[in-house]
Amino acid sequence: MTGGYGSDAIVDLLCQAGVEHVAFNPGASVRGIHDSLVHAPDAPAIALCLHEAVSVAVAHGYAKAAGRPMAVLLHDVVGLQNASMAIYNAWCDRVPMLLLGGTGPKSKARRRPWIDWIHTANVQANIVRDFVKWDDEPHDMASVPESFARGLTAATSAPEGPVYLCYDAELQEAPVPADHVAEGIARFLRPSDPAPSARDVDALAARLRRAHQPAILAGYGGGDEAAFAALGALAQTLGAAVIDTGPRLALASDHPLNGSGCEGLLDDADVVLALDVDDLRGPLGARLGDGSRRGDVSLLNVGTGHLKLRGWASDHQPLVAADMHVTATADLAVAALAERLAGEAPSAEAQARAAALTERIGSSRAQRRAAASCAEGEGTVPLERVVHELDEALRGVPFVLTNATTEPLDMRQWTLTQPRQGLGWAGGGGLGYGVGAAIGAALARGPEVISVVLQADGDLLYLPSALWTAARLRLPVLVVVHNNRQYANTVGHAGRIARARGRALDRRHVGAALDDPTVSLVELASSFGAWAAGPIVEVDAMREALAQAIAVVRAGRPALLDVHTPGL
Repeated sequence: MTGGYGSDAIVDLLCQAGVEHVAFNPGASVRGIHDSLVHAPDAPAIALCLHEAVSVAVAHGYAKAAGRPMAVLLHDVVGLQNASMAIYNAWCDRVPMLLLGGTGPKSKARRRPWIDWIHTANVQANIVRDFVKWDDEPHDMASVPESFARGLTAATSAPEGPVYLCYDAELQEAPVPADHVAEGIARFLRPSDPAPSARDVDALAARLRRAHQPAILAGYGGGDEAAFAALGALAQTLGAAVIDTGPRLALASDHPLNGSGCEGLLDDADVVLALDVDDLRGPLGARLGDGSRRGDVSLLNVGTGHLKLRGWASDHQPLVAADMHVTATADLAVAALAERLAGEAPSAEAQARAAALTERIGSSRAQRRAAASCAEGEGTVPLERVVHELDEALRGVPFVLTNATTEPLDMRQWTLTQPRQGLGWAGGGGLGYGVGAAIGAALARGPEVISVVLQADGDLLYLPSALWTAARLRLPVLVVVHNNRQYANTVGHAGRIARARGRALDRRHVGAALDDPTVSLVELASSFGAWAAGPIVEVDAMREALAQAIAVVRAGRPALLDVHTPGL
């Protein structure tokens, strides 16, 4: 929109950046940008949300499903504070997004009594500065394009993350100065991803080639078909199992060397190649040693996590000793290693390892699936059976698994064969993420792909209003609630504390049970415009409801199934 107002120029920048969707809960401090979104030709589509944390979760799911950012509008200090936990999720999960805030008016003479004063901060970004990649508050139109371009390139360069750009209400609403030259942002290019040096590739290849039992820990990788193929080829050449730690889907879950969930594989490894994994202590534990003791495994650590260090939270995880530390993205490191080893036929030892691992992993996978296929409960459906029935019902149906709070089960039971088909979880441990992320994934993938979210009842009840946004936008979102009528994590901790203190276990549900009164999730979902069924307490009823729900979702309406799982 040539000429016009400051907010018109901001929306024009969004269009230049290829942003297709903007999620927000409206507010006066962003009314200028809101107006421009409504009236600008070819403006990004609006996803109206009933809470700012839902808006950010939508952008979170979108970025992981699409591989590119969308934008979120955040109304001054109140909207930013509501959104802060969801922003932290995105920070921990390395997700790019453009957070556009409104503030002010900064001019005291232009403020309305009371409301504009309590909602104007001296430095508004202070509340999120510790968990965004960058923030800025340009004070005139001449500063806006460069600021926007820096925010966009910062958000999308490795390691990715959210950025926050704050615009004074007066800047948004004032006419663009007559002498303003809109040069655009095309000349500001995204920096290339860190790649391993040739010497690093040679050293990694040599160490892996000498290993007696190599293993690969996969983290932030697998963004496209080429990355999938390269990791599979590398694993086959080395005769190495791949253990997917889950923030993204790095390798098809049915690949013969995807050993995720197969017990003991890391215990047997003498060399572990870690591919952009934040938490290495979790999977490797004491084998890494510590500052005074060398571990019994050789660690080759490749990643970019150290480039996003902050001092506010310990999301960076503990520092670990390694035989090599290489700064590179997982996908570029895997591609370079696969190319380096492509001319070499797998050794006889590697071929034997691959064959033995294929049999071991295949047998373990078959046993788990068989056990899940016949798991039964008394008046409930066991969680592993829920996953099994969902996986079976979705065979042949295009879907993306946007969030699952069954982390140990994800790679073990789901059939996930395409890049960006499994999107991991919230990243920062914040609840209320699931349905919002499913909305974002549905916006990214389009009407032909079902966006599936499997989550607990307590998690859903944090931000159930996301169901309204899914219904309003008529999105193919399938929400399956494993309803255990409790905060199961809290109940588990209460049991551990009680045992340690020699106390009875019969009071571990006090302060954590969600049964009095019982929440009718079906009525709740229906009130927001979603199709819903339940409570479901046996497998045959779940199969029937799943078939109905999938038909509803494929017709363009969100659906929710309330499945009672063991708990209270």
